[in-house]
Amino acid sequence: MKGMEVTPFNGHWPDAEEVSDFGLWVLPVAPATVNTVVIESFGYLHGPARPLVTDTPHLVIDLRELFRDPHVSPELRYSTGRNDAVRANVLDQPGAVEFLRAQATAIAALVPAAQPHVVTVGVGCAGGRHRSVVAAEALALLLAADGIGTEVYHRDIRRPVVQR
Repeated sequence: MKGMEVTPFNGHWPDAEEVSDFGLWVLPVAPATVNTVVIESFGYLHGPARPLVTDTPHLVIDLRELFRDPHVSPELRYSTGRNDAVRANVLDQPGAVEFLRAQATAIAALVPAAQPHVVTVGVGCAGGRHRSVVAAEALALLLAADGIGTEVYHRDIRRPVVQR
């Protein structure tokens, strides 16, 4: 896996095209003929890991017990993982980037095994607005740097903040 710069943020992930508030399309460094990975972020408090794209993802990454939840910070609670401060909060935590690099390596290993099908990945956190969004988009960038076309969808990004 190639390196990933995590700071400073300029408001956009490099080499990524926003599809809508709900998603991101990341182009690999070299042109790809087909997207081979679909990543969807979600919140466990809004339901199980059943992404919009497929009923059963090949891999589910559960972030509920990993990394400090930006939700606990009042200044970040109503933002999403598309916000620079939230991205920095998640990615600057000890082990976060290394964890994401390891997950991207695992996902890349699934691509040849799943051919001709698309590899589907669910990334979940508590509410689906902070950690899972940041992680899904970071994974897409890491995969794209290795020439793997990726689409990202955020199932619960627009849902109301869960009051805990």
